[in-house]
Amino acid sequence: MKKFIIALLICAMIVGVAFAQASKQTRALIIWSAAAEDEAQALVAKFNEKYPDIKVSVIRAGSGELLTRLNAEQPKPQGDILLGIAKESFDGAYDLFRAYKSVNHNYLGADVKDVAAIPKYYGFSMPLQAFMVNTKLLKEADYPRKWTDLVDPKYKGEIILANPALSGSAYAQLYMTYKLYGEEFTKKLAKAATFTASSTVGPESVARGEYAITATGEGNIAKYIGEGAPVTYVYPEDGTGARFDASGIIAKGPNPRSAELWMDFITSKEAYTIILNTRNRRVVVSDLPGPKHLPALGKIKLIPYDAIEAAEIREDLSSKFSDWMM
Repeated sequence: MKKFIIALLICAMIVGVAFAQASKQTRALIIWSAAAEDEAQALVAKFNEKYPDIKVSVIRAGSGELLTRLNAEQPKPQGDILLGIAKESFDGAYDLFRAYKSVNHNYLGADVKDVAAIPKYYGFSMPLQAFMVNTKLLKEADYPRKWTDLVDPKYKGEIILANPALSGSAYAQLYMTYKLYGEEFTKKLAKAATFTASSTVGPESVARGEYAITATGEGNIAKYIGEGAPVTYVYPEDGTGARFDASGIIAKGPNPRSAELWMDFITSKEAYTIILNTRNRRVVVSDLPGPKHLPALGKIKLIPYDAIEAAEIREDLSSKFSDWMM
C-alpha cells in the first residue's frame, strides 16, 4: 500500500510539472511584426482582453530584416509569430513555419491562405490594383472595364501608367496582364500609354485632370476620393490579382501554444475589423466592408497571383517591356 501511495505521489508530481510547463508556455508570446506599430498594438490590446495572462512582446522591423533574423536564429528562433509580410516571403521560407489549422479556417477563402490542408499562413491584408478614372473627362459609359480596354485606340493619349521596371505595383499590373493575355497583348500595352518613373505620378495626374485613366493601388484611389478629387474606381471585370500579406507560426518558437491562440485570434472577424479600421487596409474576408470609399472584397473579381513566379521572371519581363515601349 505504501509503495502504491508513493507511486501516486510521483505521478502527481510529474503531472504537476508538466502542467506548470504548459501553463508557462501560455504566458508569453513574441511577435515579429512588419505591420505598422499602431496596428500591432491595437491587435495585441484586443488579444490581451481575451488572454490577460499572456505577456506579448512585439518586435517591429521590415520584412527583409525579419526574414534575415529568422534564418540567422535557426534552429531555435526566438520569435513565435511572423505578422504581416508578403505571401511570397512565406512561400520562400516555407519550411521555417509550422502548420496550424485555425479555428477560423473556413472563414477565409482559398485564395487568401496557404493552399495546404493544414496551412502555414493566413491572409492579413491585401493591396489590390484597379483603374482610377477622372469623372470629368470620361462619362461612366466610357470607363474602361477590362485590362484589354487599355489598348483600345479610343483612349489614345488618355492613359498614364508607371514604368514596370521602376515600380513594384506597375510590375504587378504587367505580370497580371501577361498571365491573362500573353506577350502580344503586353506589347500593345507598351505602346498604348504614357509611362512615368513614379507610381504616384499617375494618380496625381488623373486627379488633376491631365489624364483620364491610370492603373494603381486602390489605396491611392481612396485617398483622392477622400480629398474630393473628381475620380472614381473601376475594378477590372477580367480580375485583379489576389496579392496579400499574411501571418503564420514560426516553427520551433518558444511559445507554441500561445502562437496557436494568436492565430485563432488574428484570423477572426474581430481582428480583421481592427486591421480595417486602424489603417484603412483592405482585409481578406468578404463579409466586412472595403476600406473607406472602396467596395467590399466580395464585389471584386480576384484572379490567382503567383508571386514566386512573378519574382522569378521580373527582370526578363520588365526588360522586354522596356524594349517594347521604345
